[in-house]
Amino acid sequence: MSISITPPGLDGPRGGRRSMARARADARDARASDWRAFVAGVAGGASSTLALHPLDVVKTRLQVQDDPDARRARYAGAWRGARRIVAEEGVRGIYAGATPAIVGSAVSWGAYFAWYDGARARYADALGRERNGALPAGANMMAATEAGVVTTVLTNPIWVVKTRLQLQRGGGLGDAASEAAKSGEKRYAGFVDALATIARKEGLRGLYKGLVPSIWLVSHGSIQLTAYEWLKEIAASGRARRARGGAADVAPVEAGALGLASKFIAVTATYPIQVVRARIQQRSDVGRPADAPTYARFGEAVSRTFAREGVRGFYKGFAPNVVRVLPSSAITFAAYEGVLGVLNDDPVA
Repeated sequence: MSISITPPGLDGPRGGRRSMARARADARDARASDWRAFVAGVAGGASSTLALHPLDVVKTRLQVQDDPDARRARYAGAWRGARRIVAEEGVRGIYAGATPAIVGSAVSWGAYFAWYDGARARYADALGRERNGALPAGANMMAATEAGVVTTVLTNPIWVVKTRLQLQRGGGLGDAASEAAKSGEKRYAGFVDALATIARKEGLRGLYKGLVPSIWLVSHGSIQLTAYEWLKEIAASGRARRARGGAADVAPVEAGALGLASKFIAVTATYPIQVVRARIQQRSDVGRPADAPTYARFGEAVSRTFAREGVRGFYKGFAPNVVRVLPSSAITFAAYEGVLGVLNDDPVA
């Protein structure tokens, strides 16, 4: 009598080959899912940024206005600020920093969604669940946090350049540019020149200014993605689910609405950190009022902002930011789900 010993999970040689084939197929599906998520994320991020960039310029300029006396502020609110920028600097001024914004947004969302998708798959495997199915809120939070940290470290230099170019009045043209030239300000010629100049003059520390508040802002993405997944499961409750992995099925329009709602939850909680980051990332070699404070570190920026301006100082530029990020998030998630659906070509079960 012979005794055949078969490893657990394998039904003899043929079963072993079938299991290995399934494992290879699963690995191919995982890789395909990653690149689809990346392409969908890039499309969503670039689309929303291009459409809504002028509001980001207004927001950034309002964020760094740190004079407690509102009468000395250059921009008296979002609407008047936008009008003044257009009047003094034209279209180029209202689109200052657009190149790094589009590049950074595309890379950020692409990398974020790809890493997030992979992290969710790992947690699903660890919990014994379908890779694209529902996960506990804690697992979604951990996946979003992982993706946020990786993306933040990867893209921080791009956001430093964006902030500097947005605060560079005139975009190289008009009276604002002439005024800057008379003051002796060395202007950046564009995205690549700014990146190279910061790297040469300020080194790695200059490129990574504001990294600490940026890491704190990872909680923003974690809050938003967790809220989005939760709202998505509620919206898809009782519906047929996608055949591949059992993912919740929502239309692009629904995804846009869910993206807007989840963004509002996140932005309300984390906006003060954005103000602090902008103040740290601004140039220190540009002429400012004699009594203007400097912001070298996160704690210092928080304490000085509060001492000079109170809680209100942490919400400067909040209105244009909300107007920008809510539709931006809606566009991003609608494009993401729409493109992902086309790439997957995956019918509902």
